Amino acid sequence: MTVEQHQRRTRIEVLTARQGLAAGTVAGLALALVAGALSAAAGNGLWTPVNAAGSFFLGVQPIPPGPAGLLSLVGLLVMLLMGGLLGALYATAQETLDNPSLLVIAIYYGGVTWITATFLLLSWLNPAVQAVWRSGALLAGHLVYGALLGLVAIWRNPPREAKH
Repeated sequence: MTVEQHQRRTRIEVLTARQGLAAGTVAGLALALVAGALSAAAGNGLWTPVNAAGSFFLGVQPIPPGPAGLLSLVGLLVMLLMGGLLGALYATAQETLDNPSLLVIAIYYGGVTWITATFLLLSWLNPAVQAVWRSGALLAGHLVYGALLGLVAIWRNPPREAKH
């Protein structure tokens, strides 16, 4: 009887957790900007998505469409912090791939974070925030979030050796 031996692959990091944290924080800001702009374009207010994130923790109802002091600050901090933490998670799970695959996986990751937040977490925790989060503006913001993570991963993707 023979035992098949496998070579252990050395994992080449695309992003370190620290780089993922930084990229995720910047991407979280982009999420807030895109979601706010699209929310304003739909007539729901520029600050509604950020205020919804703050309202999740402060319980302010109804969610104001304009700047709301502490509520807006808490909402922005929550979006940046969660963006950073989810970016670090993304970084620790990513391996070197071809660049189009990195981008597709990252955009998919952004969509999955929106689905998870909208339908699993917010559906039973805060119905007022869920109503805002179910908007296309937030979905678009999450997809932009994922795209930015993917672009940073592409930028940091080490070149792969050609197989002979």
